[in-house]
Amino acid sequence: MSCNRIETDGMRYIDGEMTAAEKNEFEKHLASCVECRRAIDELGRVERLTGMMRIRDPQDDFWEVYWKKLFRRTERRTGWLLLISGAALIVLYALWKGVTDFGEITFVKVVTVILTAGFIILLISAIRERVHQYKTDRYKDIER
Repeated sequence: MSCNRIETDGMRYIDGEMTAAEKNEFEKHLASCVECRRAIDELGRVERLTGMMRIRDPQDDFWEVYWKKLFRRTERRTGWLLLISGAALIVLYALWKGVTDFGEITFVKVVTVILTAGFIILLISAIRERVHQYKTDRYKDIER
């Protein structure tokens, strides 16, 4: 028979979060349950290993590389923003020209309307996705 008591009380026991009565009762259970005793030994070993680990402070060369990457990302974002803005302005100008100087329907006007519609749909889709992502991001308040 499989015992699942370790799932509910194992880490509480190892972390010392149990009351004295709970601890005594769980230790009695450990005396009679080989599965839980084995699992507690494994959890204790993991806790000891993680307790021995130390986090090193980043060296100066790490920060230098970090800031270079940050500047590159900013440059890329700015470049993409300018490229998309320019493309949007060209499409809007072509659309405006087509509406104000409509005349006869030509292939160029049809293609411009199709491209404009596709661009607007993609833009709205991207904005909706970003807004949804921002609203549901669990980590948006964490400073990096």
